[in-house]
Parts: sequence; structure tokens; C-alpha cells
Amino acid sequence: MPIDEPVRRHTDELVLEVAAVPAQAAALREVLAKWALDRGLPRELAEDLKLTAYEAMTNVVKHAYPDGTEGNVMTVTAAHDDGHLKISVADEGRWRDGRRPDGGRGLPIIRAFAPEASVTSTPTGTIVRLAWPCPAL
Repeated sequence: MPIDEPVRRHTDELVLEVAAVPAQAAALREVLAKWALDRGLPRELAEDLKLTAYEAMTNVVKHAYPDGTEGNVMTVTAAHDDGHLKISVADEGRWRDGRRPDGGRGLPIIRAFAPEASVTSTPTGTIVRLAWPCPAL
């Protein structure tokens, strides 16, 4: 009797590790929007993806790392898998609860515009996961 082949899912993935600086966040939001449009996400939802991913990246830039430290990175992953476009933004910084005088609207925006959103924080970093339904082309 032959052994069944394992179920294999096709994953279309983009992984980018960049410096946690404003210019990289701005550039990556455009890359992600184009990537999503190329995979069939409707333009309106691609704009939502662009906004929410940018908010997550901006949170890394502003809040993940102590002021004055060099060499900090964020890892942005985009995957088209199981009928969804999934974006994650990860850092190696420390989560700091509480509102800040220079912000505090990022997570509410993320939760308002992404159909699925979660934030996981540990002592070794934070990851924001976002997802939009998008059937395969």
C-alpha cells in the first residue's frame, strides 16, 4: 500500500528585512500594495492593507527600540495562502503599553481596517499579523 503524499499548500511569499527607519516603512507600504494588487486583491482593500501595514511599521520605527540605538530591523512578510493575503510586521524590540504623547492611534486604525489583526508581544519582540480574504487567481 503506497504512503499518501502529504498535503502541500502553495504559498506565494515575500520576506523583507529592513532597517527600522521611516524611509523604509514608506517604501515598503508601496511594495506591499503593488504585491497585493498583483495577487488580485481589490484596489480598495489594497489601500486598507497599505494603511494598516504602514501603521504597524511606523509603530516599530517609533516605539520598538530605545532612542539612539543603531542597527534595529523589522521583518515584513507577505504571503498569499489559503485564500488570504497575510502580512506580518515583526521587530526585536520591547512592547511598551500605554498611550504616548506622539501617537496612540496605530492599533485602533489597524483593527478598524484589517479584517483580521493580532498583536503578539514577548520580551524578544512584537509581531503584528494582518489578513484579508483573497481567493487565488
